[in-house]
Amino acid sequence: MEREKWQLCWSCSNGKRSNHEDDDSPQGGKRMRYSGPDLPEDVLGHIHSLMPLQDAARAARVSHAFLCSWRSRPNIAFSSSSLGLTENGRGENKIASDFNSRVDHILKKHSGFGLRTLEIEFCGYKANTHCYLNSWLEFAVTPELEELTLMLPLKKAKYCFPSSLFSNGRGNSIRHLNISWCAFSTTVGLDSLKNLTNVTPRDVRITEDELGCLLSNSSALEQLNLIYCSKITCVKIPCLLKRLSCFNVLECDKVRLIENKAPNVSCFDISGGQVQVSLAESLQVKHIVLRIDSAISYACVKLPSAVPNLENLSIFSSREAVSTPLSPSKFLHLKFLCIHLLGAAFSPAYDCFSVVYFLDAAPSLETFVLGVSQLRMQHDSIVGDPSPLRQVEGRCHSHLKNVKITGFCSSKSLVELACYVLENATSLDCLTLDTTLGAPRCSVNKLGKCLTMEKDMIRESQQALLTVEAFIKAKVPPAVKLVVLGPCSLCQDVEL
Repeated sequence: MEREKWQLCWSCSNGKRSNHEDDDSPQGGKRMRYSGPDLPEDVLGHIHSLMPLQDAARAARVSHAFLCSWRSRPNIAFSSSSLGLTENGRGENKIASDFNSRVDHILKKHSGFGLRTLEIEFCGYKANTHCYLNSWLEFAVTPELEELTLMLPLKKAKYCFPSSLFSNGRGNSIRHLNISWCAFSTTVGLDSLKNLTNVTPRDVRITEDELGCLLSNSSALEQLNLIYCSKITCVKIPCLLKRLSCFNVLECDKVRLIENKAPNVSCFDISGGQVQVSLAESLQVKHIVLRIDSAISYACVKLPSAVPNLENLSIFSSREAVSTPLSPSKFLHLKFLCIHLLGAAFSPAYDCFSVVYFLDAAPSLETFVLGVSQLRMQHDSIVGDPSPLRQVEGRCHSHLKNVKITGFCSSKSLVELACYVLENATSLDCLTLDTTLGAPRCSVNKLGKCLTMEKDMIRESQQALLTVEAFIKAKVPPAVKLVVLGPCSLCQDVEL
């Protein structure tokens, strides 16, 4: 997209090339002078800033105007692709050396003025890389810098991020901070990030005290993303973060408590194991994603009172100690509900039919998606079971229009749930029963092939198709569309 933008701008400028040469080139060697188009300097600078890094460097070699803008380029993104570094038989150390030398050369040619965005995505890491990086950050972190992204190569890097560089007002303009695979060892300088709006520590060794210092000094923060931060056991979001609208705490495996007091959070995503979530009454929360143990039970019991205006809820549970409990209060505004039972959560101990209690607690629900995932059928099958299907009398879901169950099988509890929906959702438009894994099919998949299913799953899928014919199809009202998906005959070996 950037290349298209600058090519369009450049094609309209009608620049002319001269035969004069100059020794001053951003990458060394002779530079052909280019008289350049007759455009204002700020317009030329904008065109130049839209060019990919290599194209911008080439343009600076042939145009004096572009050379000036190169020396004050506002956005610089270093990566193997932007620098044209490919393996081509080169070892990791050679690539790392080339990366360090090229980045160092370019930044030394930069005037130091006007740099707003710096992104460094390392390819390879040598013992002396931290020395280079310290000097680059020392150069780049100025009161003008607004966005800083630092992506070191996985666990090979043992870099300690020098937050002290933000001291004395140098971090006042930082709005976006995205760092990965490094550590914090001090809180010095964190009190200067008063205009920080978005922060993403990924695989960063940061302690609770350091995180607390960062949050307590970032009153302008709007989005917080903590990803794979393994040293944190407790995340406390203070009430002073009045602008915070979204936070995500993902796969921080030692986190046991997440406490939010920020008053204007509208969405959050939490994933982990045994995580206790404490929410002050959050009237602004509209969207929640939960990926924790016993997420269904927690959501039913705790969320209606804590987030009374919730509209969109997605739950991914790998462990449920009990079936879905009765909710003490209602989700009055919930319109979309998605529940995924993963592995152990879809065990014989969990009764899928109990999900009707969740539906009953959401009188405004319009869309319901239930996904079940298992290697083999463990639930009691309806086939050969002479007992009648369970029913719940006196229920009416007048807003429920679309229901989808992926991983649908011959489990009696799932059949009962599907029949319950058909009998009690008076405005239902479509019921989809997908007996496969629910992955995109070959007709829309970029790979042009469906996800391979194990033979046991194909057998169960075929059994589920027969179950639909025998127990469900006759109960579908005329106005409801029933969609039944089975294994793809083009991609799966369905003849077993």
